[in-house]
Amino acid sequence: MTDESCVDDRADEPITLHRIMQEMIGEGLRERYKPPQKLSHELLVLLMQLKEQERREAAAAKSRSACQPARS
Repeated sequence: MTDESCVDDRADEPITLHRIMQEMIGEGLRERYKPPQKLSHELLVLLMQLKEQERREAAAAKSRSACQPARS
């Protein structure tokens, strides 16, 4: 259920203190826990290092398989 559908479902209900508190808490939680739009520099560096490590491991595995004699 999306936030918009919650609002639409309650359009005919009277505005109560409980509803206002729920909406304020929801807004605060969304603001606090929304995912960032950009990666931090540290996270970007770690991802680049991981990709490089994966590339090296794949190249090493390919090199090892090319050096081994084919089995019949």
